[in-house]
Amino acid sequence: MEVLAVVLVMIGIIAVRVISFFYPDWKAVKGEYLSERKHLGYSVLGIDLLLVMFILSQFILRI
Repeated sequence: MEVLAVVLVMIGIIAVRVISFFYPDWKAVKGEYLSERKHLGYSVLGIDLLLVMFILSQFILRI
């Protein structure tokens, strides 16, 4: 169960990097302008995803 918890947290850490940093830049390269609000929204979404993965891993460790 510990391995599954660690895998979930690692997926969350990778998702933060992809969603928060690379996805907005990728959208800008494709030509879609992102407002500051959308850029901040993607950052918050990535951090929230990491938080959800951490909470799920803690539930898994309690079982």
